[in-house]
Amino acid sequence: MNKLTVEKVLSGVTNNQSCFLSVSWGGVIAVTIAMMILTLVSVAYSMSGREIYENVHAVRSKALDRKTEITMVLFDKGGGKRTRTLTEFSKKVDTQAYKILVVFNSPADLKDVGFLIHARTFADRDIWAYFPEYKRIRRIPTNSQDDSFFGSDFSYDDFSGPPNLEDYSFKILSEEVLDGKSCYVVEVIPKVKRKYTRYIAWIAKDLWIHMKIEYYQEDELYREGIFKDIKIIDGIPTPFKANMVNKKSNHATELTIENIKYNTNHPDGLFTQRSLEGGEVSEK
Repeated sequence: MNKLTVEKVLSGVTNNQSCFLSVSWGGVIAVTIAMMILTLVSVAYSMSGREIYENVHAVRSKALDRKTEITMVLFDKGGGKRTRTLTEFSKKVDTQAYKILVVFNSPADLKDVGFLIHARTFADRDIWAYFPEYKRIRRIPTNSQDDSFFGSDFSYDDFSGPPNLEDYSFKILSEEVLDGKSCYVVEVIPKVKRKYTRYIAWIAKDLWIHMKIEYYQEDELYREGIFKDIKIIDGIPTPFKANMVNKKSNHATELTIENIKYNTNHPDGLFTQRSLEGGEVSEK
């Protein structure tokens, strides 16, 4: 073998080694970067979307024993407004069972209009509404739970207790700071038919309550809720102001808690159709 041939062979070996090393190191670097990304994601989202909502669920369950005095203001797109006052009573009966009674106090045309829930489990509940002008109690079917709560931009479901988590799937989208609080942004998709196809919720990490919620019908935003003026009452984080806007009608409803008391232990007799129909609410 002459000198030129040897140099070519050595050159080829060197080039092949260089290519091999280049490919090898390139693969190592790619795998390393991928592992770093996965590690960062794992650290950022140390909880799953489901686990986040289990915490939200626990807070809502803890808040079930209460009496709340509320002012409700409805704003129409023309700038007009109507003011209502109502009282909400709720009681936790068992691990999943609860009862809720809501009665309007004013204005005169809504006085004694009421709303009653008996939940045997988070997945099984009965809802009734009473309208004095018709002197009858009407059962609210499950497929109407997303309908307007007495003409407001809140729904019957908004005034209900904790949902059945098995009826939803949860996915963390990001983390954001909202109103000075670090939040998980979670997409929630119902597995059962609802008026919305999904909603996105901003959940305060340290409080496990909604700060903001957006309801979508496919890709169209149709309702948006903002929850503010959060105070800790008896260890329970409580938004004293809630604003719900219907993006389609440009109508909005604001709720303000005037007074709230937890751990009330209301008697079972308060949560009856007789109380709902008679407008006579006895807390004894």
